[in-house]
Amino acid sequence: MDQRKLIRFGKSAYCITLPHAWIKKNSLSKGDNIAVIETLRNSLEIASTNLPSIEHESLEIDISGKSIDDIINLLMATYLNGYSKITLNGQNSGKVALIRKHVQEFIAAEIMEVTFNRIVIHIFWDIKNINLDTIIHRTSIIIKSINTETIELLDRENNIKDITEKGLEVQRQVLLGRRAIKYALNHSSVAQKFGLTPLELLYVSYLIYFFGMIAEYIILIALTINAVNFTKILKPKTKKELRTMMKKVSEYFSAVLAMYNKKDVKVKFVLSEYQEFEKSLNSFREKNYNVNIQIIAEYLKMITAKIKETQMMMISMENVPK
Repeated sequence: MDQRKLIRFGKSAYCITLPHAWIKKNSLSKGDNIAVIETLRNSLEIASTNLPSIEHESLEIDISGKSIDDIINLLMATYLNGYSKITLNGQNSGKVALIRKHVQEFIAAEIMEVTFNRIVIHIFWDIKNINLDTIIHRTSIIIKSINTETIELLDRENNIKDITEKGLEVQRQVLLGRRAIKYALNHSSVAQKFGLTPLELLYVSYLIYFFGMIAEYIILIALTINAVNFTKILKPKTKKELRTMMKKVSEYFSAVLAMYNKKDVKVKFVLSEYQEFEKSLNSFREKNYNVNIQIIAEYLKMITAKIKETQMMMISMENVPK
């Protein structure tokens, strides 16, 4: 821990000197503004108001002898940790196509160089243009779209590929949001840009993650409904009940989203309403033994659980100590 002496400055102020290495790292010079933030821990945080340069945040990874799954996990971790250049060193025969496929799941990522023992990936992102509210808004619109199209599958054919592609776009946005939040937790000036405390950033990270899970479960429902002859063998009454429950879950999501957009958690669901819905889901499962119905009901239950958790995160955000 670096200790500094408190220096008297004038009649009513005090000052300290700042480490030269920190000044250089943040590209500061005489006359620049810095932010001084009082934290909940009764301490002061000093931060540069300049957004960090991301041009030189690079990492080299040795992939020699690693499986494709290990490589993809490493890529995911480095992408989320905010690196702008990732170099994979080592023999890559038979792995390039799969690596390229996964890189395409990252927003703003491109493979710029490929040789027999080297793959260079650049992430062309600008933290100045990232807005977490925009990411949440964008993902919510896509989720509502795939929800509607999935319900429509009960009555008519929809292009399942369009639905799954929209689901992949949600996951891309989720990864971008998580990357931006991790970057903000490591750079105070970025957190200031977002106007969020570390605790609020944590809650927003959970919100974005839950949205990704909800989209994933909806896609799984769509794929289940799209199974051969599933809708054709359903009785009209059963299909109507299933459609009603799917619409109910969609209404829950829309209501929670409205709560977030209005930043008002006073209008909220009571726990008993969720409990009653889960009871109706269980009852529906008990009287329908079709394996696909059982699967869909379970996914609806999981979506409802994530919606509840989303609501709890918003309540927590509303009550963050100021």
